[in-house]
Amino acid sequence: MPRLLGRRLALGLLVLLSIAPLRAQLTFQFNYSLDSENFFSGDNIGRRQYLEAAGAYVSQYFTATTLSAIAPGVGGNSWDATIYNPANPAAKVSLGNLTVPANTVIVYAGGTTLGGAVLAEAGPGGYDSANGDTIWKNYTVPNRTLSASSLTRSAVGSVSFNSATSWFFDPTPQSNASFADQYDFFTVAAHELLHVLGFGDPRPGSGWNKNLDLFDSGIFVGSKVFETNPDGIPLRKDPIDPLKKGDHWATDTLSFSMRDGTSQQVLMDYDIWTGERKYLTTLDLRAMQDIGYTTNFTAVPEPAAFGVGAGVISLVWAWRRRRAQS
Repeated sequence: MPRLLGRRLALGLLVLLSIAPLRAQLTFQFNYSLDSENFFSGDNIGRRQYLEAAGAYVSQYFTATTLSAIAPGVGGNSWDATIYNPANPAAKVSLGNLTVPANTVIVYAGGTTLGGAVLAEAGPGGYDSANGDTIWKNYTVPNRTLSASSLTRSAVGSVSFNSATSWFFDPTPQSNASFADQYDFFTVAAHELLHVLGFGDPRPGSGWNKNLDLFDSGIFVGSKVFETNPDGIPLRKDPIDPLKKGDHWATDTLSFSMRDGTSQQVLMDYDIWTGERKYLTTLDLRAMQDIGYTTNFTAVPEPAAFGVGAGVISLVWAWRRRRAQS
């Protein structure tokens, strides 16, 4: 019997180890309180499920074991978090003493009429001030807001979708679909959420800027990207200001889809056509590693899988017990 019990415990431990990485999965927490034009509210409240599905899709490829919480009030610590208003991306909004849970990025979402052919705009937030103890001012807040920090992770951000766009909202975005003459909301939302996490962030000291070639800001030279692309990856040059630092991969950059391993245009290039869908690629995820995140190249199931894992342990235990008694 002691030997049988040891086998049970070992088997249970293996199952627990297999689901342990789920504990640290990054989570997007969407906030619609600034959606004054009702892109996600009123008659359009059903659209929230599509944004949240895109958030779940992106987050499954990220672990976030070092994303600390921001809990103002302790010891007199305070900060003034800021974002760009999703109903007016040209305007800055102060959020005051925002509380951000560990391993969570709060995303304020909304919509408005954006100029030209712009489908959406998004980016990480920041802060105007942080007051309190030294660790709070110099570590906790800066390292969760991409503000001249060494870790460069997001705590809060915003995303605005063009309300004048003909969107295709798909309840099964991981399946093939046909939607000619419409833009894929899933693809654009996933793309913008990577901008919220800091992809293309132009601010001095950001993780993105730290991985640009010192002699040519149009080349991304992060060490993780270097592992498979020793010459770096070209970035899109701004057609109006060629000296502006690139914030997307160059047009028609290819990589391997995280959906099925096939070659596709990267998610984080500048262009998308009607009727087109893109998924995250290995290159997109390597860049996110370079700017400060831990990513998985195998999707991590949702935290609900803990229940599945516990069920597996229980079933295995019961089966072994029944077998031992028979």
